[in-house]
Amino acid sequence: MNDEELIKAALQLKKEEDDELAKLLDKAGFLFVPILLKFILNSEDKMDDTLQVDYKEVCEKVKKFVENRKKKPTKLSIKNVLRGRSFQSNMRDEVVPEMRKAFFGLFEAFNDKYGGGDKFDFRSKHYNDIEKWLKKLPKLMQVTTDEALIRTIQQSYEDGQGINWLEKKLSELPEFSRNRARTTAITEGLRMYSGSQYEAMMQNDAIVGKTWRHTHGIKEPRKGHEDADGQTVAKDEYFIINGEKCRYPRDPTLSAGESIHCHCFMVPLIN
Repeated sequence: MNDEELIKAALQLKKEEDDELAKLLDKAGFLFVPILLKFILNSEDKMDDTLQVDYKEVCEKVKKFVENRKKKPTKLSIKNVLRGRSFQSNMRDEVVPEMRKAFFGLFEAFNDKYGGGDKFDFRSKHYNDIEKWLKKLPKLMQVTTDEALIRTIQQSYEDGQGINWLEKKLSELPEFSRNRARTTAITEGLRMYSGSQYEAMMQNDAIVGKTWRHTHGIKEPRKGHEDADGQTVAKDEYFIINGEKCRYPRDPTLSAGESIHCHCFMVPLIN
């Protein structure tokens, strides 16, 4: 297979994956699937570009760092050498704006569906929470990457491996993979979906409550999320999910274990 055939095959595979994602979102009960999918795919592309730039910068820094170094480096020394990368600024400039677009685009769709007002309340506490989360996300993702890098670099010294082994391991780290870009885009896209729905509900006096719905048919579902199916509260109250309080599925207040790969959604209770 030549390069052109390989590219065509890769594009076809991605299209099939995107079509399957659209079907899953529709089957799961999400509204505005074409709009939601567009924002997810845009974020995925931006996220993948950002991860690839970070991978190249990391490789250059690590090669220089381990060159002629005989003793196993400390965590602090590795953290110091990993500083000064463009990852966080690239996230802020390229990826976060796409997520913000998703929030406002989906808010407009929900607001139209619920017959809400014309103006968005930028002073709402929840909107400020969303902004805080988007500003915090780049640092959280870099911390995860740095932890994986520290483990890998130290392991190369513990096992007596050379630079070739280390380069191979760096290229295989899931922290730089397209899969991470896709998982992040889906998780944050669905977070913006539920967050925008919640904001549209809060700014609409006709909506008085909300019901948590669990998507059935998901592989390895969380029992706490299944148990919450049908849980109804006032729109300004919290759901209780596995002992954690949240305003909606994938609320930034939830732990990563309760947010990532969550496919639950809300149904408004209209007066």
